[in-house]
Amino acid sequence: MRKADLHVDQHQEHLYITISVGEEFKGIDWKAQHDMEFNTECLFCSSENITGYRVEDETGRTGKIAVCPTCEKVNAVYI
Repeated sequence: MRKADLHVDQHQEHLYITISVGEEFKGIDWKAQHDMEFNTECLFCSSENITGYRVEDETGRTGKIAVCPTCEKVNAVYI
């Protein structure tokens, strides 16, 4: 499993959020807001669409991830 770090610059501070590609996405663990739709195949279940979300963890660190709505696994981290 590959890990991706997303660097975010907020208020001149450097914050990092680490999300694993292939990790099961649980909206209850993350504060998530819909960002965009991707017309690409899921890396894990071959679903034809992936949904992008802006996410925030319990410490306030933020990032963007692409999640398959069928198997609910993280397919990518993007900017």
